[in-house]
Amino acid sequence: MLALMSAMVFQACSDVQYHDTPSMAAASNLKSETNGRMVVLTWNLPSAAGIDGVQVLRNGDIIATLPADATTYTIKRETPGEDVAYTVKVIYKDGKVSEGITVFCDVVSTEKVAMVLPCPFDQLTDDDEIAAAEWFKNTYVDNGVILTTDELASLTPVNNPVVWIMVDRIGLQQGWRNLPAELVSDATIAALKGYVEAGGNIFLAKHATQLTVPLGYLADNYAPGIFGSGEGGVGTDIWAINCNICLKYDHRNHEIFRGLTTCSQFEWETYALEGPGLREDHNCMWDFNAFTYTAEGEDKVQKFQNQNNCTVLATWGHVVDDAVGGIIDFNPADGRGRCIANGLSAYEFHEEGGNEFHANIERLTRNTIDYLNK
Repeated sequence: MLALMSAMVFQACSDVQYHDTPSMAAASNLKSETNGRMVVLTWNLPSAAGIDGVQVLRNGDIIATLPADATTYTIKRETPGEDVAYTVKVIYKDGKVSEGITVFCDVVSTEKVAMVLPCPFDQLTDDDEIAAAEWFKNTYVDNGVILTTDELASLTPVNNPVVWIMVDRIGLQQGWRNLPAELVSDATIAALKGYVEAGGNIFLAKHATQLTVPLGYLADNYAPGIFGSGEGGVGTDIWAINCNICLKYDHRNHEIFRGLTTCSQFEWETYALEGPGLREDHNCMWDFNAFTYTAEGEDKVQKFQNQNNCTVLATWGHVVDDAVGGIIDFNPADGRGRCIANGLSAYEFHEEGGNEFHANIERLTRNTIDYLNK
């Protein structure tokens, strides 16, 4: 999907294809400049009277209708490796439209998705964080990079459109300031906040979901309140997630759940993430009953969503009411990038003795990163 500049104005006629009228004065000097996957188009308007708007087309399909004085348009996330034709047409008040002027652009991207660690890889001590970093390193061999917090000066949305941070530790105290010190230093928070405010997208997993507060996605009084960091124990059941919230907000077709295998342990369909065995009970997610809302909504899920500009995508497998949120999609706003926060205990990257549903863990992770990398 093309990400468009928020300053652009879209009119109701933006999907209308006018017939070209050769006699009408056309735009000129159409140029394109690329910066990573960003494409900036510029053009000159004719001096003719009666201009009503400007149409921009991509490979013949309209992608925007702009105001009459527009001379530039930005595509933030063009697909790399494609030879794309961009066309600009001038619309007149009598409904006529000029012939188009076209420029061809081939985007070559060197961007890499990033995983940010609080310390060098070989200094990680938690088995889940080690397993997650190993999976990332092996999965994103050519288009991924692992950064430590002292390397964030190079982090930009152009170079690194997605950042993944996962913290999953035994004995951690609740509260974002109790996360690993390297992740919550003033310099690190400033760098990460600057990154998301510049349009960078971020995936926060397990205890790292608490970073939604200092990064500006949530006020402190809406921070995750369901928290665990104990050693866990042996369980015989299956830990699954329900993506049909309240059995009426159905997100099973959402991109991050594509290809996950289902589980029939409940009357409703769920996705299994963790099987029987020795498991840590490390939730870091939301109790919707604990909050006070000023936003309207049919239930607490809707109120939380409207209060915080987000969508609750998943909850515990056994939950069918409006009490709990486990995976939340925070929408972009005011130039800030998107955030997916997954605080479900079932999202455990290394289950001692093996996890029969580990493929779902990996697929969910890959899907989430791909979704944020669109």
